[in-house]
Amino acid sequence: MGNKVLKMGVIGVGLQGESHVEKFQYFQNSEVVAVADINQKRVRSVAKKYKIPHAFTDYHDLLALKEVDAVSIVLPDHLHVEPGVAAAKARKHVLMEKPLATSVEDGEKIVKAVKKARVRFMINFSNRWWPQMRLAKAKFEAGELGDPVYAYARLNNTIYVPTKMLKGWSKHTRLPHWLMSHTIDRVRWLWGSNVKRVYGVCRKGYLKKLGFDTPDAYHATIEFRNGAIASFESVWVMPETLPYLVDSQMELLFTEASVLINTVVSGTEMATTKGKFSYPRMASQSYTGRPQGFVADALQHFADCMVEGRKPEPTADDALAVLKATSAVVESAEKGEPIDL
Repeated sequence: MGNKVLKMGVIGVGLQGESHVEKFQYFQNSEVVAVADINQKRVRSVAKKYKIPHAFTDYHDLLALKEVDAVSIVLPDHLHVEPGVAAAKARKHVLMEKPLATSVEDGEKIVKAVKKARVRFMINFSNRWWPQMRLAKAKFEAGELGDPVYAYARLNNTIYVPTKMLKGWSKHTRLPHWLMSHTIDRVRWLWGSNVKRVYGVCRKGYLKKLGFDTPDAYHATIEFRNGAIASFESVWVMPETLPYLVDSQMELLFTEASVLINTVVSGTEMATTKGKFSYPRMASQSYTGRPQGFVADALQHFADCMVEGRKPEPTADDALAVLKATSAVVESAEKGEPIDL
């Protein structure tokens, strides 16, 4: 790229999109110069709040700006393919929120466009930047844990997520794409092994009765090519009365070690007279104006790679490999039979 400061455009400035804006505006080597969102009031508000010179309701106008080096695509799961392909054709480097897409066909279109344009691409599997995962990865690669045997990973949400946070589009995605993509990527990255066979099941009913046509829960048993197996669980009908929005726990068994990771209990407990008991999360927090946590670390990695001319990770190939696995979970649950990759 050659610039000392990365000029960013952010497409989609909802809750997560604004988080991207905040962080790229804070980093010393990046600056948000344009934002785009179909909600005119929202995009103007974000632009004003963060002193961004350009605000558009059509992302094509953002992509037409010569000053934009890279874009962050932070849109609903099923709306990634068109802006992803358009950004590549416009020769913009791409950071995309997971998942890559909600179908393998759409994912392959994005990857093909990125490779044809020779732009750098990163899928934001930010869980790779958990300190716990970094430690486990280092210990594994140093040979201190032995060979992989088994993994159990659950990543769940309260019912607030499909019925309120994603109310307008939760029916357009499935839990393997929305949540399980993170956990499959964690295990795949940690073990350095691809998925071989998938068997998935799902439970339907509760959300459908509430008017949201999407399954309540998925479970998958996955065989990896290194011979190890893993169980993945994702549900999003936990009660809102829980003291956390996200339930994320993981157990890893090796021939010479076991590793337990629990990100629900952050080490801080808080109870106030005006709110419910909580475990404040460090995924994407800002204290005294400074973004902290693994989400910030992931975005900083992208900015550093762009400025230094390095290839960021996870790559487009990583994104597509995980999409094939999550799509296989959905297909297996629908057919009631294992899917080989």
